[in-house]
Amino acid sequence: MKNKNGAGWEAFYQANQTRAASPLLRRALGDECLPIGNGYAVDLGCGSGIETAMLLRAGWSVLAIDKAPHAIARVGALKAEQLSADLTVVHSRFEELKSLAPSALIHAGLSLPFCEPTHFPAVWDKILSALELGGVFVGHLFGDRHDWATHSAMSFHSQQAVEELCDGLNIELLRESEGEGGLVPHHWHRFDLILRKPVV
Repeated sequence: MKNKNGAGWEAFYQANQTRAASPLLRRALGDECLPIGNGYAVDLGCGSGIETAMLLRAGWSVLAIDKAPHAIARVGALKAEQLSADLTVVHSRFEELKSLAPSALIHAGLSLPFCEPTHFPAVWDKILSALELGGVFVGHLFGDRHDWATHSAMSFHSQQAVEELCDGLNIELLRESEGEGGLVPHHWHRFDLILRKPVV
């Protein structure tokens, strides 16, 4: 997806710049799943900034993180578009994050699979540690039947492994899906997650 100069990701952002915001995130922000906490959200792998913009319009303070310079430039431009927005933008790989600030919402839309598997457990622990009581994680994981599962630098999970990651959390949604498609046609296998950190 990404080459040395980031052109692969930029092509992806341009092809998707008119798409609607994530239905999964919209569901997490709805009355059934609404996060409890401090009004602070993290957008892990903010990409073209569509979900970051959605969170800002909804009144959230947002920390947007991405490893791609093109993404950081795009999301940083939101500050000029929404002058009153409380937005912090950080250029970083997930693997390099020391910690995350306490958050009521952490969103990782199609981004965590691009975390190196040896670092994934530590990144997941940082996510869970940062969630406030009643806070919500919303995002996707790739399943082990995904066409890209042979990529050693990416993380893929079996259903059992996903269930283990959910241990100790309240499951608002755990949905497995599989099919064919994408900008580059391939077989995809995905888990959609909305998880809440228990209040007690």
